[in-house]
Amino acid sequence: MPRRSRGGGSAGASSPQEEEEEEEEGASSEPETRPRPPPATPATAEEPAATAAGAEARAQLAINIRRMLAVEAERRGRIAERIGVQAEGPILTLEDTFCDIDDGSAKSQVARKVALGVSQSIVSLSSFAGRKRIRVCSGFVIRWNDSTSIGTILTSAALVRPPCGDDVRVEVFLPSGDISICQISMVDFHHNIALVEVTSNFKLQEAVILKYIIDKGDVLALGRSYEGGLLMCSRGEISNRASIFECSELLVSSCEITMAGTGGPLVNYNGHVVGINFFEENQTPFLSMAIVFKCLEHHQIFGRIIRPWIGFWFTSIQMVPLSHLEHIYRKFSDVDNGLYISNVAEGSPADIAGICQGDILMKCGGKFLSTAPEFGAILMDKCKETMEEYDQETNGDFSAKRITVEIVIKRENDGSTIEKTISAGLIEEFNYNRWPTPIPSYKVRRDTIGREKGMIPKFVEY
Repeated sequence: MPRRSRGGGSAGASSPQEEEEEEEEGASSEPETRPRPPPATPATAEEPAATAAGAEARAQLAINIRRMLAVEAERRGRIAERIGVQAEGPILTLEDTFCDIDDGSAKSQVARKVALGVSQSIVSLSSFAGRKRIRVCSGFVIRWNDSTSIGTILTSAALVRPPCGDDVRVEVFLPSGDISICQISMVDFHHNIALVEVTSNFKLQEAVILKYIIDKGDVLALGRSYEGGLLMCSRGEISNRASIFECSELLVSSCEITMAGTGGPLVNYNGHVVGINFFEENQTPFLSMAIVFKCLEHHQIFGRIIRPWIGFWFTSIQMVPLSHLEHIYRKFSDVDNGLYISNVAEGSPADIAGICQGDILMKCGGKFLSTAPEFGAILMDKCKETMEEYDQETNGDFSAKRITVEIVIKRENDGSTIEKTISAGLIEEFNYNRWPTPIPSYKVRRDTIGREKGMIPKFVEY
């Protein structure tokens, strides 16, 4: 860490008192030929001379103070530029930490042990455009290759969203304290996930991941800060809440994280990862690892992620507001599970098949549905089957191919049960979901200055 000089100025700056002492010493060493002031015999002659000398000293002191302030302002400006401070704009920082398991309770003690068991898989990532920091996210190791010493890290695509350009640089803070530049290997803006690869001199611990949907139970949201590499943790439970984001497959936990926790893992008390977290005030939306691995499987096999466009929006009936749920129960009070169809796009495959707003999706492919991720996983499996069947025939062009989706719905207006067949086209790499990702303003802290590339940041208190 660069040394700071006393007084807050640069190493070459001296205090006003030191400069006055130097002037007095210099005056005593002047040659004797220098004219001496006349003796102040009359009292009336001393007073004007003393007044003039005092005014000159005060003027010189003011000059020295302004000089010191200018040096300090320049120093602070360089610091602000190096740590990517945005002086104007909303007070929103990605570097705020979170932790609510240090209260000494029995539950917190258990949570701390779980967090420490997973900690060596958790990293922090930061994106840069030149010297300017754009965003900070957390992530976790999902794969380690012993032969190449390369680790694959899952994080949020928010890390590289605009204003990041093609020249974006991503750095990762590893659990060992090392900071390395990593390579982006996959980005899926639809589900807001990304993969990066990093070379490490130390073996990275793979997270233990559950590839099926978990929609209940106590959980921990984990992350790591970029400055200092602090481990962060919040405890809560999976709840039937809706999210502000458009992605229908999202579930929600009551954990409360900061923006620095975006992309971090949601784990159960066995230390198994059940989802990837995204930041929202007062709750934490997460994408089930069941959906994440469907996306990664598509990318690994086909080099891209292909989904069907059906044309309706849905949510679990358990998340429907009570005021509207009462109206549904008047038609069929036996419906405790299923997906409520909130909107249908005009002219879409769902519209053509006769699906209406207010219908309740009960089954797909012969399987009962209770959560939105279940339906999303079935659709992605259906796409995979279709792609594997037609891959040789189409040479990778699926634009003319369609999948058939068999569903069972309950109609809201009369409570009848109807079987429908939807013929949907395949669309690759589309970006329909909106993921608000505000640009942060970083806070200047007195105990932190900008770091040179490759230096480990100082541990600081937020």
